[in-house]
Amino acid sequence: MSTSVVRAMRILDLLAHADEAMTLTEIAEKLDIPKSTAFGILRDMVNESFVSLPKPATYTIGLKAFEVGSAHLRRVGVTGIVTPELSRLTRALGVTSHYAILDRTDAVYLCKQDPPGLGIRLASSVGARLPSHLTAVGKACLAWLAEERLPEHIELTAPDDTGMANPLQQLTAELTEIRQRGFAADNGQITPGVTCVAAPVFNPAGCQGAVGVSYLRDTAVDFDTLVTQVREAAGRTSALLGGAPA
Repeated sequence: MSTSVVRAMRILDLLAHADEAMTLTEIAEKLDIPKSTAFGILRDMVNESFVSLPKPATYTIGLKAFEVGSAHLRRVGVTGIVTPELSRLTRALGVTSHYAILDRTDAVYLCKQDPPGLGIRLASSVGARLPSHLTAVGKACLAWLAEERLPEHIELTAPDDTGMANPLQQLTAELTEIRQRGFAADNGQITPGVTCVAAPVFNPAGCQGAVGVSYLRDTAVDFDTLVTQVREAAGRTSALLGGAPA
């Protein structure tokens, strides 16, 4: 690959991750390339709209770069983005990982990864629908809905549906706690003996789904480490979708 192309891609990556516009000197020093070389590449990238000049002598990511990234998202979809994160979670923790979205009153599982040799069949099979208010992934999504929209996405069919005297009120309180700590959990509400933890995934429009893991309660997993890794996976997915992590 040509040196100029490699340098152009490195400049694009640098600007994409910069908190603010950068000067020519900053770019050249950060990438350890001559200023004259950096200037020539930046000039061409500005002409092609991959880089823009928000003010004189400063550079930032351009509209064309956004269009290319958006085209990638349209082609691979969110499952193509999240699957590598699920694989990473499963390898690191030895647990089942999955991604789910809200559809009416259900959490619908779109993709999952099982660890090698898993001897049990968990409820989170691809395409499965489970009540949103009983699952960690569902509650992770519900927690970021406006309160007036909750009735659209939960179905408490009987007073004892969750074992609560006032299930909607107590669920609302639980969702507030989930927002505060940044993750949701359930402890055998769907499958006795199976614990689930999930964190929300965002794009610029809001919460789009949740990354979660499921494991047998007696699995030798450090809970705090697991929560951290689930939240980080959801955060990386959100960043790729243009959203901010919880």
